[in-house]
Amino acid sequence: MFEVNTKQLKEAMIRDFKVGLVPMVASSPGMGKSDVVKNIAEEFKLKLIDLRVSQCEPVDMKGFPDTKDDRMAFLPPKYFPLSTDPIPAGYSGWLLFLDEFNSASREVEGAAYRLILDRTIEEHSLHPKCVIAAAGNLVSDRAIVNVASTATTSRLSHYRLVVDCNIWVEWANLHNIDHRIISFIKFKPSVLHKFNPDTDELTFPCPRTFEFASKVISGSETIDTIDKIRLAGTIGEGTSIELVTYCEIYQSLPTIEQILNDPKTGWKVPTEISEQYAITTMLSHNITKTNVDIIMTAIERLPIEFQVITLKDIYSRQPDLKDHLRIKKWVSVHASEMF
Repeated sequence: MFEVNTKQLKEAMIRDFKVGLVPMVASSPGMGKSDVVKNIAEEFKLKLIDLRVSQCEPVDMKGFPDTKDDRMAFLPPKYFPLSTDPIPAGYSGWLLFLDEFNSASREVEGAAYRLILDRTIEEHSLHPKCVIAAAGNLVSDRAIVNVASTATTSRLSHYRLVVDCNIWVEWANLHNIDHRIISFIKFKPSVLHKFNPDTDELTFPCPRTFEFASKVISGSETIDTIDKIRLAGTIGEGTSIELVTYCEIYQSLPTIEQILNDPKTGWKVPTEISEQYAITTMLSHNITKTNVDIIMTAIERLPIEFQVITLKDIYSRQPDLKDHLRIKKWVSVHASEMF
């Protein structure tokens, strides 16, 4: 099974859909496989059908027994788009997402055979504008997972999703994740996903829970006792202590107002690596079309490796600034470090 990051997974799944294959994505909990599926559905205007297979009975996959012309037949579930169904207004088709697929019972797995391979629900055909994806957790992760039969696995294209810190930072920059958390992850990438299936902790740090943590601290300059408790309840006690300690670094940094007022001499360039990472995020999150020259003057006071980190963040957050004369001038000098 090939390991992929979220960008690679998205491209692989799109290519699978185009040729009629069914991708199966496995990962530890909280790594973003469902988000990739939702993003594809939104981009291609596909109505998302999120079916939790672990909660299904065989009848939910093959239909309810009925009679037709004195013979037994099956009434197909309403959530499966059939060939006779009209495409919903505003959509170009459907994306049927079989989540928690490898947590299904053997009976449900068997009922899903024809749906995946033949695209039928008993005698009813699935709509040709419906693509199918499946996902589930890893057997080793102590989640509710059953080992699928070879009859099932041979009907799927398999991918294992892994965390890529750089790609997560790009995503975080575009989704209003608190700049202190982004800075913390850049400083200590290994903490982005720390899942131990043998631990007794109720939660753990991962892309999903760091998004929760961002909601806890966003809008507050300081983290009080209640928010420390809330952080421990989202990313785990050990990681929450590390994050709070890192956030306290910000209290000793120059403010963005000081930097904007005098980017050359009005602030002291930090020498601690943790503080330098914090400054890069502060600058990249506060640059605008009107203050590019001022922010770039401040950026150029940092060590070159941290200048590069800051510019990459800016490219991710505001790609239109690539064409600004001051940034183009910087890139022309430092292109070898940038790319």
